[in-house]
Parts: sequence; structure tokens; C-alpha cells
Amino acid sequence: MTRSTFSRLLTISLLAIALGHAAISSAVEPQVQYAAVLVTKNMCCAHESVPAIKELSRVPGIGRVTADHEKRTLLIAPRANTAPSPRAIWEAAERAKIEPIQLATPQGVFKSKPLR
Repeated sequence: MTRSTFSRLLTISLLAIALGHAAISSAVEPQVQYAAVLVTKNMCCAHESVPAIKELSRVPGIGRVTADHEKRTLLIAPRANTAPSPRAIWEAAERAKIEPIQLATPQGVFKSKPLR
């Protein structure tokens, strides 16, 4: 086997492994579609985000909540075929005392408590 043939086989093998890993990863962890992104004033650590995640998880239609402490945001994924209420999301954040600043949803971007 020549050096160039070996090099090509190695490249193809590595590419196949990478593609196989990507296919397995996407099968195990499907892409999450977020219903909302909530920007907060007070949420720099798990001490503040855990109660907020629990409170937001109680809102009808919310399936998953993920915190980003660096950006002070909560990414909110819906349950299948649902659309959580922007007002309910905002009020849950208020109950958790994380002071919502902005809420971006498919219904619009809100900088104060939504009407519905």
C-alpha cells in the first residue's frame, strides 16, 4: 500500500467515524426548539437558577428549561404541540425572584409583563 493510498484511507475512515458519531449524537440528543428566551437581572449561579427552573417548569406547556448563567438567560423549550403563555412565563420568573428584563417568544419580544 502506497503512502497516498494509506493517507486517503485514513482520511475516509476518520470522516466515517466523525459522521457516525454525529449521527449517533443527533439521535441521542435531538435539537431542542426553544419557545422563549428569558433575560434576567438576577441569575448568576445555580443558587438563583434552580428555583427559577423549578418555577418555570410548572407553567403549562413548558417541557424543558436550561440556564445560561454567563448571559443570565433561561432557554425555555415547549412540550410537543404547545405554546406557553408569555405572561405565565414572566410571572413565574417574578415568583422565583430573578427579575425578568426581556422575554423573546414567537408572539413577540416583551420588556415588561405581557398582557397574555
